[in-house]
Amino acid sequence: MGDTLSLFLRLGISLAVVIGIMAIAGRVLKKRGVGFATGRGGQRSMIDVVARRGLSRTSAIAIVRVPGKHLVVGITENAVNVLGELDPEAVEAEEPVVPEAPRTAPIGVPEAPGTAWKTLLDTMRERTVRRR
Repeated sequence: MGDTLSLFLRLGISLAVVIGIMAIAGRVLKKRGVGFATGRGGQRSMIDVVARRGLSRTSAIAIVRVPGKHLVVGITENAVNVLGELDPEAVEAEEPVVPEAPRTAPIGVPEAPGTAWKTLLDTMRERTVRRR
């Protein structure tokens, strides 16, 4: 009985020491600015997803902002592929440069906001479709 009690006591002390070391290491890393930028702790991530659109159950297309540029990436179950690069100023102005697409609205009727993104994503979808 005494051996079991001392074993649990040593186990508890060891666990407390390990948790204490982890807490101290976390505080030190946080003060130095090292850590994971999840967007919750006030740190900004180096990579941001600007827009994302699902193409099927297991694939999507996204516009990703990295320092200095915006990339259009195709995302599948097994890979992430860079499809192209966009002009950062056009993306920031929310008017990306895309090829002319047929208008869906009658002439004289303004298109809904955000259709530029939709047109861009539809164009990229057409580029990635496998044709037989």
